[in-house]
Amino acid sequence: EEHEQRLEKVLKRLHEEGLKLSLEKCQFCLPSVTYLGHVVSAEGVSTDPRKLEAVASWPRPRNVTELRSFLGFCSYYRRFVEGFAKIAQPLNKLLQKETTEEGCKVSDKNPSAPGPRKARESIQGEWTSQCEGAFVKLKESLTRAPVLAYADPHKPYELHVDASREGLGGVLYQEYGGLLRPVAYVSRSLAPSEKNYPTHKLEFLALKWAVVDKLKDYLYGAEFVIKTDNNPLTYILTTAKLDATGHRWLAALSGFWFSLKYRPGVNNRDADALSRRPYTTEWTQLTPDGVQALCQGTERRVKGGIEVEAIGVMAAAVPEFYCNPTQLRDESLPTFSRQDLKADQARDPVIALTIKALSANQREILLTNSPSGARLVYKEWERLKMLDGVVYRRGPSANSEEIQQLFLPTKHRESVLRSLHDEHGHLGAERTFKLVRDRFYWPCMRAEVESYCHSCLRCIQRKTLPTRTAPMSHLQSQGPMDLVCIDFLCLEPDASGQGNILIVTDHFTRYAQAFSTKDQRAPTVAKVLMEKFFVHYGLPRRIHSDQGRDFESRLVGQLLEL
Repeated sequence: EEHEQRLEKVLKRLHEEGLKLSLEKCQFCLPSVTYLGHVVSAEGVSTDPRKLEAVASWPRPRNVTELRSFLGFCSYYRRFVEGFAKIAQPLNKLLQKETTEEGCKVSDKNPSAPGPRKARESIQGEWTSQCEGAFVKLKESLTRAPVLAYADPHKPYELHVDASREGLGGVLYQEYGGLLRPVAYVSRSLAPSEKNYPTHKLEFLALKWAVVDKLKDYLYGAEFVIKTDNNPLTYILTTAKLDATGHRWLAALSGFWFSLKYRPGVNNRDADALSRRPYTTEWTQLTPDGVQALCQGTERRVKGGIEVEAIGVMAAAVPEFYCNPTQLRDESLPTFSRQDLKADQARDPVIALTIKALSANQREILLTNSPSGARLVYKEWERLKMLDGVVYRRGPSANSEEIQQLFLPTKHRESVLRSLHDEHGHLGAERTFKLVRDRFYWPCMRAEVESYCHSCLRCIQRKTLPTRTAPMSHLQSQGPMDLVCIDFLCLEPDASGQGNILIVTDHFTRYAQAFSTKDQRAPTVAKVLMEKFFVHYGLPRRIHSDQGRDFESRLVGQLLEL
């Protein structure tokens, strides 16, 4: 139906303009159309299989001319190849520069440059295993190219960007049927000067290049989200301090409507493929005990009221609250089975009393002859529940999804704190508490986490403590000439060229005098004080100034010693 409406609009417009079509050259209502080496169908845009038949049997290039021909053909379909710039980098290096007999270098793109050229048509001697791997990978990538989705201007876009020392990359997505489908892949290598950029500037360059230079036709005027694995980049629009280049890039991005979100690198594989080696396997297989340890805090209630629990773990499937702000490793958390948890909870005095109260559905049990901490558990009664004999607490979450916090026995608390603090970069007390809170619960948990972090020997030795300055206080004087304050006031120069006024004020009486001077040098200050103030009022006990150079010199110091 949509196709018929669009066809009617086209035919109506042709009729209005007085144009005619040849029926022999027209085809209507086809499932797919081949156009300029691309197959356009209802599913999206893909490569023409007939054009790519030659790629599968393409012989290895023997000279520069054949290599240029191969790379030129592949570049035509680079929008279908993820990380094209990185894959083709070893082959592009063979074409980058020629060596002259004098030792200077001449670009292949300018063969008419002055200077005798050294014969380098054959590349057999320079063909390495990296070149062979790139050649094979390009052929495989083209023959297995994905079908790119059509860009729908009425749907939001999602852009994933990444950068490395090898190049820039990005993938533009839109959601179709609950799944993200790629609309376009973009990538390029770095210029020599760009290879010297620091990491944060390189990531900013990737963002600006993808949005402004490559995907502007898609993104201009549309609302979209940019996801990056560089956390500092998310502050680029708010609190980041930029240089002149950064401000120019930010000005170029100001015409776009987008938001930045951080995504750990392990979840950023699409754009990250440009700068990181592919993983050997997509799924991480864990033992049952490992699954229990990893998923302690990830049991959630999904729409429909069905309780689910992860039984296989993929990095991209771990909830964001589990990965952020620190990427967790499954081997770092202690592993224990559900049977061990039930036994350890039964041996813990507070948890055992909680189990008894939950089984009898009587919260008052927690108040009778209760051990230390049971009264705090009493306040959390509405959030406690039993799952397969193990006590959990329904905890707060950053989103609307519900998480289950394991009521952790006392014997496991030290190992959990060691795993989530020592083995995760010695984070501060607040961030460590958030990591613990997303997975576990016990009474006085915040106090124990803060005590553990503040007593950590490595944190004490390595982290800089905040410097404490002396508190501000009011100046006090006991009588006249006890404290004299001096400072300079700059005015417009008069006819004689003097615009500096030395103000001398007695702090106790507020009596002030002003003396014009030709400059603010220390000899001038000493001379004015001695000849115009001290000879009339005597020497003060103390002098207060703003510690300027003209007041702190050796000459003024000698004057004050009189």
